Amino acid sequence: MAETSYLWDNPGTGDSPAPGYGNALLNQVIFRMLYNGTLNQGVIQGWLNDLAVTDGGGLNAAVDTGASLNYGVWYENDAAVNVAIANNATEWVVVRASWATQTSRLVAIAPGAFTQTAGVTYDIPLAAVTTVAGAITLVADLRDYCVFSTDLRDFGVSEDMIVADAATIAKMVDQTRWFSRGAGAFAADVTNPATWTNLTWEQRRDEWMFTDGVTNAVWCTIRVPADISSANLDIELFYAGMTLYIVGDVRWTYSIWQAGSGGVAANTAGAIAVAAYHYQTGVLRRETLVSQPVTAGDVLHIQLARDGGHGADSYLGDAIAAELFFEYTADS
Repeated sequence: MAETSYLWDNPGTGDSPAPGYGNALLNQVIFRMLYNGTLNQGVIQGWLNDLAVTDGGGLNAAVDTGASLNYGVWYENDAAVNVAIANNATEWVVVRASWATQTSRLVAIAPGAFTQTAGVTYDIPLAAVTTVAGAITLVADLRDYCVFSTDLRDFGVSEDMIVADAATIAKMVDQTRWFSRGAGAFAADVTNPATWTNLTWEQRRDEWMFTDGVTNAVWCTIRVPADISSANLDIELFYAGMTLYIVGDVRWTYSIWQAGSGGVAANTAGAIAVAAYHYQTGVLRRETLVSQPVTAGDVLHIQLARDGGHGADSYLGDAIAAELFFEYTADS
């Protein structure tokens, strides 16, 4: 392609096209050029309320105001919109740009079944929403954000400062990375819910309480990071006991529903019995629940439960769960 330049105000002169600038040129060339040309740009951060998805009551997912960029097509929503979710299911809420209808709209689709075909249909995922018995039980954030084209500042590192082949991808060391989901990112199980509690001791933090002698559970949803290079994702639990002067084991169980893009969710379940000590000592215990085989982009719906009635649960008191911690090796 020969040299060209944009945008000029005199059609037919120089680089300015005679008929003017059409939408296809503006959207699929100029706007993508401004946003790195990475196609799947996502939500425009800081625009109104970032298209945040929350429980809208019943089977409605409420999508807040905001904007996105779908392969150069701009979408804006300046008033909250409810998206209907199927009952007893998990669906993804996406912004769908359709060239056939010449519109971008919020829709619910099957998990991972989004389409990203330029000039036909282009979806930007916002959230995974799970419903049980006519109500929303979990909303997992799936948003990615637009990244504006940039470069190192003046006097930063440039190619001519580095000896040829001194730094290559093969020579870079993969790194261990972590992320976590605190108690506020959990949702109570509909059938056997744990209790959200506010502790009034010096720690002053909210937790989920799991009652002795019964089964209580919560749910959490994550998406496996795109930069993972390890075969497994280590899932660890921060927890403690609630009864003074009592020592024993708490039996924690997990049930993980895992699905890749466009796939059907498969289940993995297991349990650990681990020692619990009173939280007022100021110490949370940390134990590995499972080293879960995963692939980048997988969505994991994780149920964490205390099997308080099981013989292996010997701790005679309530227990709390504070956080799930995820550890993996990243491809540097």
